[in-house]
Amino acid sequence: MLPEIEIDYLTEDEDERELCRCYWLLNTEEQELFDAKEKFRYTLSELALNFRLKPRQIHNKVAQYSRAYIKKSKCDLCGIPTHFLNRRNDFYSNRKVYEYQPWENPVPYLCESCKGALEKRQAKKAKTKNSLQFSGKIKSIFPTSQHLQFFKQLRREEHFVYPQIAISVFLEEQNFEEFENLENEIISFLVCDGKGNPQKAIDFVVVGKAKELTEEQKEIFYQKESFFEQIGLEYKIEFS
Repeated sequence: MLPEIEIDYLTEDEDERELCRCYWLLNTEEQELFDAKEKFRYTLSELALNFRLKPRQIHNKVAQYSRAYIKKSKCDLCGIPTHFLNRRNDFYSNRKVYEYQPWENPVPYLCESCKGALEKRQAKKAKTKNSLQFSGKIKSIFPTSQHLQFFKQLRREEHFVYPQIAISVFLEEQNFEEFENLENEIISFLVCDGKGNPQKAIDFVVVGKAKELTEEQKEIFYQKESFFEQIGLEYKIEFS
């Protein structure tokens, strides 16, 4: 089965549109299509006779008043055709690319713009992936030695202490939107009772002698405090 041709008309004149339509009209009779070398319904000679034009004039008018493309050649991302047809020879040279079943060749068609953007994203993703590759040295889960010492202290005082807990484990659908910017935040330590029930969340902060926080830190800690208050869990900040 031949791939379909779609036409974008660049004129409002009915005669000019009809010329373009007839020029790109494919033969739909299966037996004729099977036997004929010419896949189009009308030959150039027939078009020249019907529209009283020379073949060169037909080509020029069709190129001027329409843009044709194989329907399957539309970019899978933006929907813009990847190839426009100027003459019928372009159809013969390109049509085999689009005569396939999806299960035989599932590769998507992309225009040059989307292909370039996709390649950039893939390159950026590969670069990020390479930067995260194992360096051969296992690092501590504690950001600083002070965090480790504070963890040891908590272990002596509490039943269970879990370091580096993502706040996302506490987020529920009803309060997600209000605290969505906390989705990627963590708390330094989660303290649980003897049955494993959370008792309090602790953020351990290493600062200078003045114990001053940045405005961004203050905002995050304020939101954390509001969040844990809402879910009924004690929250506190400890300074080194």
